[in-house]
Amino acid sequence: MTITIDLPSEVEAALQKKAAADGKNIQTYIFETLKNQALKPSLDEILAPIRKNFADSGMTEEELDELIESEREAMWQEKTGKRG
Repeated sequence: MTITIDLPSEVEAALQKKAAADGKNIQTYIFETLKNQALKPSLDEILAPIRKNFADSGMTEEELDELIESEREAMWQEKTGKRG
């Protein structure tokens, strides 16, 4: 597919600068940037297995909050050398 877009001069200049910094021509830089963005999973896609595992666990949100707080406290105590 070929796409033609008109870029404001300041956007073109910024892309030229970034491409040069990466040692690429602007066409390659734009193609790779668009490709990476298009193929990058969404946050929902990344979180889907975590959400499923949480739902399957049967744990309530309150229990999860308590677990996180307990672990945060334990890590803080370990970091500061304190024991609870």
